[in-house]
Amino acid sequence: MPRQREWTKRDVDILYELYKVREMTKQQILQSYFEGNERYGSKRLYVLRGEGLVTSEIHGGNGPGGKRVRTAYYRLTTSGLELLRKKGVVEESKYRARDLELTVQQRQYIIDANELHIRLPEVVYMDSRVIKRKYKLNRGNLTVGGFSNEHGDYMIFILNADAKETTLQKILMEIKAKKYISGYLVYYKSPSVKRAFETLCHEQALVTGGVPLYMLPFDTKGIEITRRYILSTNAFSNLQELLSEYGTLTRVKEGSNKHGFLYGMRREDGLLTPYVVEMITGDIMILKRCLRNYNVDACQREGRRVLLFCYEDEVQRYRDELLSVTYVDVIGVPKQVMESSFEGRDAIT
Repeated sequence: MPRQREWTKRDVDILYELYKVREMTKQQILQSYFEGNERYGSKRLYVLRGEGLVTSEIHGGNGPGGKRVRTAYYRLTTSGLELLRKKGVVEESKYRARDLELTVQQRQYIIDANELHIRLPEVVYMDSRVIKRKYKLNRGNLTVGGFSNEHGDYMIFILNADAKETTLQKILMEIKAKKYISGYLVYYKSPSVKRAFETLCHEQALVTGGVPLYMLPFDTKGIEITRRYILSTNAFSNLQELLSEYGTLTRVKEGSNKHGFLYGMRREDGLLTPYVVEMITGDIMILKRCLRNYNVDACQREGRRVLLFCYEDEVQRYRDELLSVTYVDVIGVPKQVMESSFEGRDAIT
């Protein structure tokens, strides 16, 4: 009788991860569980596949620059699911292995969402099934998952570079539904689709009731901004450090600010503390909301200017946009300052 194979905790963790997120690319598994050790990781995946616990398929997809690439995608089998049940990792009859299969249309969104999950392992992640069940959404809703921290849940959407207007409209409708969440994270894959989505938001006069809608590039920069300045328990102190050259960032006391500003900037020149609007995190709702409430008359009454912080390559855009709003000073944060802030990143706890 052949000796029964013993499965390591890492083996079981990989199977459970596939149960949670449905599919992962081979590279995602190697990155998450083998620290990029491709040789050993590939050998272990070969064993899992040989024992019938996982299965893999090769599918084509768009790589950098739109180049077509072929990638191995792994998912759980019935035997793998049965092993998880025997180990007491999952409930007896929640899903069948075939329930975890993805359609071609689902695959790109789910794999992209898994990439966010893998790159931000410190954050509690909810896959699309979990967040849809939690907020009683339809299966056809386009949210691809969510993150959760001490402030609440953040719903994730991903805009493909070639997303059709009907898709953007549907996402906008889902955001308008106003679920009780702490924020929306909308990752875009091209500047053109970002502009298209922002235009729709403007044309439809989107209102989120004070809930931030962060628009971020689907790349390392966007992920690091999410990690350091949105989801980190130290997000405020990280932002303070980033803007320390210009003064000391302070929080506006909740309840004492009718204009909607989150921050002020204490300075050593003795002038009145200006309000601060930061566009670093990509919240496309905050500027319009604050300036709608804090108009010329309000500024004359209070005598406080507004500092708008953005990326240095966006300074001219905001100056043109706010040409008639003379009480707003636009300040660009240098690219090297942003990049250096990522190097010493803190973990999210």
